[in-house]
This record gives sequence, structure tokens and C-alpha cells, in this order.
Amino acid sequence: MEGEEMQIAFKTLALKNFKNHKSITVNFGDVTNIKGRNGAGKSSIGDAITWVLFGTDSAGSKLDPRPIDSEEGTEATVEVLMSIAGKDVMFGRVQKKTAKYFINEIPKKATQFNEFIENQFDKNLFLSLFNPSHFFTQHWQDQRSQLLQYVSEPLNKEILAEMSQVDRDRLEGPLKKHCLDDLDKLHREKVRTNDKAYERAAERVQALEEQASKNDGQTFDIEVAHKEIKSLHKQKTAIQEENDIRQRAKTARSRVEGQIDNLTDQITQQTHVVQSIKDEEVQELCSTCHQPLTEEAILKVKENRQARFNKEVATGKALVQKVNELKKSLSDMPVAEAADTDELNEIESQLMELQMASKQAEQASSLAEDIEAAKEKKEAIRRELVTSKGIVDAIKEFKTKRSELMVRKVDDLFTSISVKLYETLKNGEERATFEIEMDGKPYSKLSTAEKIKAGLELIEVLSKQSDVVAPTFVDNAESILNFSAPAGQLIMARVMDEDLNIKAIETKGDGKQ
Repeated sequence: MEGEEMQIAFKTLALKNFKNHKSITVNFGDVTNIKGRNGAGKSSIGDAITWVLFGTDSAGSKLDPRPIDSEEGTEATVEVLMSIAGKDVMFGRVQKKTAKYFINEIPKKATQFNEFIENQFDKNLFLSLFNPSHFFTQHWQDQRSQLLQYVSEPLNKEILAEMSQVDRDRLEGPLKKHCLDDLDKLHREKVRTNDKAYERAAERVQALEEQASKNDGQTFDIEVAHKEIKSLHKQKTAIQEENDIRQRAKTARSRVEGQIDNLTDQITQQTHVVQSIKDEEVQELCSTCHQPLTEEAILKVKENRQARFNKEVATGKALVQKVNELKKSLSDMPVAEAADTDELNEIESQLMELQMASKQAEQASSLAEDIEAAKEKKEAIRRELVTSKGIVDAIKEFKTKRSELMVRKVDDLFTSISVKLYETLKNGEERATFEIEMDGKPYSKLSTAEKIKAGLELIEVLSKQSDVVAPTFVDNAESILNFSAPAGQLIMARVMDEDLNIKAIETKGDGKQ
């Protein structure tokens, strides 16, 4: 990448009550060697730097900075003096229960502190340059994205130049109108729809040809058929009108019969009412005080009963008269005959036969033209289907060539590392993936020393591509002997059977540590 290279370097690091350290100050050189026994606090030096900047350990995970055996209220403090693009900046972070932040010893809010760092450098890039294993702890999609952001995709003309002339001719023009993904979607959809359309078109041609073969040698007088159809329609209308008259007569009789049945039920009920009044006994005692009624009172009770009796008898006679009138009306009505359905069904059947035969005869006259048109349509669909399938296949080849060029461009960045960016599925399609290999072995199968070397080579590539040179902290450095030193400061932590010892070397060596 073009542009001015940005240098990041550490000058001093001061720790108080941080992990294994009560109080320690580290002065950094071009190379800083940290030696000591296990548990002496070598790794904590690297963790302290990322904690003061990001609140994490060197792998990017959350970190509690306080010593395990610390008393309640112990305050962890870290200060690091850095040079960023030639300008010194002191970052500080103090934490008891909550964190406090400082830039050049001036207190800052968390948002101000984080924004300032974000404006200096990218957190993920810094961690990947600082810790040789950090890049590989990320999800493969994040690894892929981080590496490829510095590698430009091959141009269409570069990819087309790698393809066969036939596939190049298929794609060159369409790619000027559509992007690759849109072109792929467009023609995959055309393949899907035209597959079905071609099948239907073939069935249409076959059906027409079969129809034509059946009609060979057959004669049919369409004019005579039309006259017969007209006559049958006239007969059908007459029968339907007659059936309508019969239905209306039947409905009218049913309505009167229903009225007669209803009134007959009412007369029966009325007879019961009259009989119940007739059967009533005159009570000669008062219903309240049970004293004998006077003759005058008894007479009034009898008169009341007689009046009710006469009224209900009159009602019954009126109902009988109405029934008799309805029966007279019913006897004057014609008896409804059943609708003639057999003849109507026969006419319907003849009409359907004649209409189908007429339609087939009319179609037969233009059947040859229909067959030719159907064949032309089938051929047009076939040509379009072949074209779309060819473009879809060419796009697959385009993607394969693009992948090969991308892998080649990425692999050219490395010496011993190779990168897998794509995998081929069973259906021949490609799917994005990401895996780092070294000397033919995947990263997960590498030894500790090989993983560190792979991480250092990756740091070298990321540093060159991003134009950012940052310090690198190599933990467990005792496992490696010869390696290529990164461009920035090198901090090496080795396990040795001695007390913690930190030594800064100001002059860079030849890269052999």
C-alpha cells in the first residue's frame, strides 16, 4: 500500500498491583528480552499494555488486572509511554472497582479515552501486530476480512484473460451492463423458468401433432352442425320455460298446503281451549277468604265463563272457514307435474358433443399454423435456455479463475504460509472459507514454535500492507530459535530458571534471536 508508514513504539511501562507485579517499570528497546520462571509475570507485561489501551489481555479477552491475593480496595495502575507517528503519548488506566482513564496524566472519560485511541490506530490491527496468535483466535470470517481488506480483487479484464475464448465471449458484453452477482441471479432465474417453459412448449407441440394425426381423413360439416346447435338451443329453452311454469305451480300448491296444515293445527288447539272452558266448574267459595259466594257473585262467574266460551268458539269457526276457503283454492289449482329432466339432459349431451366437434373442426383448419408457431416458440425457448446455461457455466468458471487469482495474490505476500480462501461444494459451486496453512499443515496442527513463526510472518504481511509498524510481543519465545524479526520493536518472553529479568537492547540485530 502506498502512503507514509506509521510507527508505533513503546518507551516505558509502569505497573502497580497488576497481576503478578506489586511495582515494576519496564524500559523498552528495539529488542526487549524478558526472562524468568513460570509465574514470574512475563506474560503480564504484554497483558498490561493491551489492558491499559483496550481493557483486555493480549489475546483480546476481558481481563481482571488485580493480583489474585490482593486486599479489598487494592488499586491496579498501568501507565505506558508510547511514540505514535513520532509523537509521545502517555496512556494510563487505574482500576479499583471502576476504571479511571488518563491521557498524558490528564483524566478522561471512557468515551474520550476510547475515541482518542480509535483515532490513532485500529484496535484489531494493533492486537494482530502485537500478539502473533491473536489473528488466529478470531472467527475465520473475521480473519478473512482482515487480511483481504489490504488485497484488491482482480479486475474483470484480468479474470476474463484467464478464461477460454468461448466463456470470455459469453461474459464480456453482459458484464458491462450488470455486476457479476446480478448477472448470475438473472440467468439462474431464466434457466429455472425456461426449463419449465421448454417442457410445456414440447408438450404443446406433441399435443398438437397428435391432434393433427387424429384429424387426418375426418370430414365435418361445420354449417350443418351450427344449424343443429341452434335447433337444440331452441328446444332446450322451451323445455326450461315449461319446467319453470311447473316449478312455480308446485311452489304455489306447496305454499297453500303449508297454510292449511298450519291452520289445522290451530283449530286442534282451539278445540282444546273451548273444551277446557266448557269443563270448568263454578267455585262457590271465595278463593281468598274461603267464604260462600253470594248468588249474584256466582251468576257473574258463570256469565264470565260463558263470554269466554263464546269468544273462543267464534275464533274456532273463523279458523275453520279460512281452512275451507284455502282447500277450495287448492282444488282449483292445477296439479304440478314433475320437471322433464331426461330430455333436457339428452339435449345438453348432444349440444356438448356438437360444440366440441365444431371447435375441433375450426381448430383443424389452422392446426398446421399452430404447430409451426408452437415449434418456433419451443426453439426460441431452447436457444434462450442454452444461452443462459452457458452464461451460468461461464460465471462459475469466472469465479473459479477469480478465486485462483485472489489466492495467487494472497500467497505471493507470504513465504512459507499459504491461504485457503475458497472451497468447492458438491454441486460445483464455490463457498468462501479461510484457513492458514504452513508447509502443507493447517494452523491448528502446527507446533507451538510453528504457530509463532506463522504468526510472525503474518504480522510482517499485515504491517507491510497496512503501512503500520507496531511492537510485537512473543510469549514462550524459548520454543523458537531462528525466525524473521518483525519490522517494529520485538518483546520476547522466555521461560528461564532465574528471577524475572528484563533487558532492553537498543541496536537491532540481524533478525536471528
